[in-house]
Amino acid sequence: MRPLLRRAQDFLLDLLFPRRATCMGCGSMLGCDRDDLCEDCREELARRWLGVREVNPDLHLSGAAFAYPYAGPAGGLVRRLKYTGVGVLAERMSVELARAAKLLRIGDNVLITCVPMHPKRLRKRGVNHAELLARGVAREMQLEYGDVLMRTRNAPQQARLSGKARERNLKGGFAVRPECRARVSGAKILLIDDVFTTGSTARNCSEALLEAGAAKVYFAAYTLGGGSKHGQNHQREEPHGAAPAISEGREGAA
Repeated sequence: MRPLLRRAQDFLLDLLFPRRATCMGCGSMLGCDRDDLCEDCREELARRWLGVREVNPDLHLSGAAFAYPYAGPAGGLVRRLKYTGVGVLAERMSVELARAAKLLRIGDNVLITCVPMHPKRLRKRGVNHAELLARGVAREMQLEYGDVLMRTRNAPQQARLSGKARERNLKGGFAVRPECRARVSGAKILLIDDVFTTGSTARNCSEALLEAGAAKVYFAAYTLGGGSKHGQNHQREEPHGAAPAISEGREGAA
């Protein structure tokens, strides 16, 4: 009798206080009891797949790949992951990010790492969202993951800065952990982050990794920011037969 009463109670609660699931991409209401992506956001993501893109040589990267543009549903997913702590998103996003990273065709002796967070900010946030993505990508690609980078100072958040201020803010702000230098030396590094905008973070991280002896540094981010001057060419894959969002590039490795 008790289970029947519980079901009746749940039914009345749902009737009086319906669950208001929202789309994690655009925030619209969904006709289900859990947060997910609405059909419009799913279709938009399918149309806006990016893949491998060319970046400026001064970033010291041997290749770069991105899943989606930041503008639109992908940006909504990143904001939810970063600021509301919806960690379950990391699994979905890691699968898509790994799909982009695989197009780099890096080869063997690859170590995956993430853009680090300063300990003070990590204590405040509770988790490094870039690490969640990087660990997920490592699982998907069956590659080794390592926390090899560290912040040398607690710099202001990049999202609050623009232009040259971003570069000044991060200059010399990263280093390879002393105990990890031997593992980094001679390895190809795949650096993971959630957003790529001006390239300041990627540049400073790659410089630290190369200084420690990394053979090459590759970069993959879930989103490519609209303000970026990078990422103009070299798409290598179109998802599920979708029409290309940009012109196709060369097929060789970056």
